[in-house]
Amino acid sequence: MDGAITGFPPYGFSAVVKFGGSIMRDLAVCKHAVVELERLADHGHRILVVPGGGIPDKAIEAIDAAASLTPSTAHHACALAQDQTGYMLADPAFSSKLVPSASLGECRAVAKDGKVPVLLPSRLLFAADPVEWTWHITSDAVAAWIAWLTSTPRLVIWTSVDGVHRGGAIDDPAALVEQITAQDLVRFGHTSIDACAVDFMAQKHLPGAVINARYPARLADWLAGRPVKATNITVNGSEEARIDSQTMGIH
Repeated sequence: MDGAITGFPPYGFSAVVKFGGSIMRDLAVCKHAVVELERLADHGHRILVVPGGGIPDKAIEAIDAAASLTPSTAHHACALAQDQTGYMLADPAFSSKLVPSASLGECRAVAKDGKVPVLLPSRLLFAADPVEWTWHITSDAVAAWIAWLTSTPRLVIWTSVDGVHRGGAIDDPAALVEQITAQDLVRFGHTSIDACAVDFMAQKHLPGAVINARYPARLADWLAGRPVKATNITVNGSEEARIDSQTMGIH
């Protein structure tokens, strides 16, 4: 988002894609999504993938519900769960171009080589300690922070639903929120993107979208500026977004 500064080489990512852990529940969908990321890299896109916690994260949540882990344990275990998901996504079972990367410098080098870096965020999170140790902070917020940290101009939450829906009615196409400001979306609370991530997007002027990975071509269309079935998150207070928010009773 900022211009180049002498002595500070840009990371040059075109988008941060938070690869939702829910996508891995269907391995066929997961593989098709990974193929699309590889295709985008072949066409010159520099994508930085931030993995969700996925299946390992759900196991940690279940243990916490039964045994009440300390915030420190839950936070650090969930960050490592993101690493585990990242390693699996980059495994040859799924990918030939995704590369697990433990630092942003590694991510930059991988993208420059025409491949897709998958950030293993635990080392960076443990060193910088940028977020509260709470379940309200998810990998969505981590991805938003990474996008801001790398001056990446947009964030995609790639998940298993078409976007944010009014009243949580994910099976009702008419309930899909096609466009909304980040400021208004904060008031939805935790939906298909967590409220902390959206608040960060609003404060840092970071636009993005929630896109269904079950239809992977939608990601390429969105990156190309073509209309797609998704939730577009704006940060400029556009009239269209204000009108859309009013229809949901947000004031």
